[in-house]
Amino acid sequence: MAVLRRCRDGVAGKFPLTHCDPVTEAAPADVISHLVPIEAAGERVDRFLAACHPEFSRSQIQRAAAAGMLQVDGRAVRSHHRLREGETIELMLARPEPDGAPPAAEKIDLDIVYEDEFMLVINKPAGMVVHPAVGNRSGTLVNALLGRGVFHDGDAAGSPARPGIVHRLDKGTSGLIVCARTESAHRQLAEQLKQRTLKRVYWALSWGHLRSENLAFDGAIGRSRTERKKMAVTSSGRVARTDVRVIEGFELADWLEITLATGRTHQIRVHLSHAGHPIVGDDDYGGGPMRLRGIDPTWRLLGRRMLDAIARPALHARLLSLEHPVTGKPMDFSVEPPEDFTRLVGVCRLAVRS
Repeated sequence: MAVLRRCRDGVAGKFPLTHCDPVTEAAPADVISHLVPIEAAGERVDRFLAACHPEFSRSQIQRAAAAGMLQVDGRAVRSHHRLREGETIELMLARPEPDGAPPAAEKIDLDIVYEDEFMLVINKPAGMVVHPAVGNRSGTLVNALLGRGVFHDGDAAGSPARPGIVHRLDKGTSGLIVCARTESAHRQLAEQLKQRTLKRVYWALSWGHLRSENLAFDGAIGRSRTERKKMAVTSSGRVARTDVRVIEGFELADWLEITLATGRTHQIRVHLSHAGHPIVGDDDYGGGPMRLRGIDPTWRLLGRRMLDAIARPALHARLLSLEHPVTGKPMDFSVEPPEDFTRLVGVCRLAVRS
């Protein structure tokens, strides 16, 4: 399990963990902690950390170790230290911001569901990246927010590289996302996210049929050891919980309502794929054309039509519930899915499960 902390007064060679605060998924982490799983026993600590955190190079981890910033069970170790099951790793290393200049303001239309002087709720279209990163320097939600002039002068509202962003949606996911306009609003909304009082409910279509109409998935999620750009259910990951309810069953898929208890990267996609029911259209996690190989030839044409109906993972952030960051008033928002999601449901209904 990996734990991230932000330290206020950390110095080289010292880990003042009593002065560390938990951080949200959107915040950089200064201290990364791992409990060594059995499958990592005997592995070099620098290799293990580089596999879990591809945003760091092995050379960065090795330099941190040489500076006394890498500890195992409370003692400083070198990067070649061989791990034992049950050891606790703690690495102090700043998580890098995206390369390049600060995000640029761009005139990009946004579907604003709600806006006041403290926050916005936006219906993000599928295909829009939330914040700039390598390979996506423009056209993001952050660029659009800056172009709209939503931030108060001198008020960073979170990270300078990700101003206003409280939580994320994947590029291919449509639906609701809340953004802060002031630093105080950002802190309050981030606290709601951490305390799990900011509720997020999604709709998805997944291949096959779940074994029950109501399920909870709680596999820990971390970086994949074999494909560094993907996440996976792994014993060295962070605690994650996804609650799923079947809305409607079709011949080849289930229409799901999904509630997040935690907010790990690709959480819904990973949990459903791990359960053998990847999201329709999710090429990265087994929900694309490869899925048709396991379908009865009688229904393969329907499966192809389903994939033709949507060119992304069939995942939509439909409901968002939170407390206003200033007034504390409970607020509930909902948006219907876009046309491609609705079209996919229509294709599925061509053959309703008996």
